[in-house]
Amino acid sequence: MHFGRSLCEYLVLYSQQTTTSQRDKFMSRLTPITQREQVSGDALIAFDAIIESRGRINGPQSMHMYAPEVARWSTALSDSLRFNSDLSEHDTELAIITAAREMDCEFVWAAHAAAASKVGVRPEAIETVGNKASLAGLTSEEAVIVRYGRETLGDHNLSQEAFDAALGRFGERGTIVLGALMGYYSMIACTLIATDVRPVEGTPVLPKLS
Repeated sequence: MHFGRSLCEYLVLYSQQTTTSQRDKFMSRLTPITQREQVSGDALIAFDAIIESRGRINGPQSMHMYAPEVARWSTALSDSLRFNSDLSEHDTELAIITAAREMDCEFVWAAHAAAASKVGVRPEAIETVGNKASLAGLTSEEAVIVRYGRETLGDHNLSQEAFDAALGRFGERGTIVLGALMGYYSMIACTLIATDVRPVEGTPVLPKLS
């Protein structure tokens, strides 16, 4: 089982992208729930569980806290998919930005394009994903991930060839984790798009497609 960087190291990577004052300025259709005094009753259980795991409430969680059990268990799922799976940190971040591109989610792209770069995803690969350019510009290993995301999320279908390529590279368990990871970030994107949570200034911008 691959653990890669510790959870704390990942959170430092993520938090370095935004200052505290910037994180307080999310523009959204609902008021972000980021402080314990904003919740009561059963919601305190979810809030405290997330703080114990992550140390803070991030953008998606600040919206999910309106449905506390969604916030709690989606964070637990994220921890499992990102930090306790067989996928390397490189492959995890490449899969996440592929999902962000397919969902046209600016917030997820802003957070994870930077994270992808920091864990060694090639700039050329990030550019290819962002611009939906030809897979010819990717290594064979990168192409397996990006093709999987483009077909499942973009085409709502997965060819046998793409499935077999993922199976050959990641095995049965890893292939299921790959799809679940992309599906998780599709769910996150739905929340962020619906509530109009925007990325902060100075973070990577999702390319506009013509």
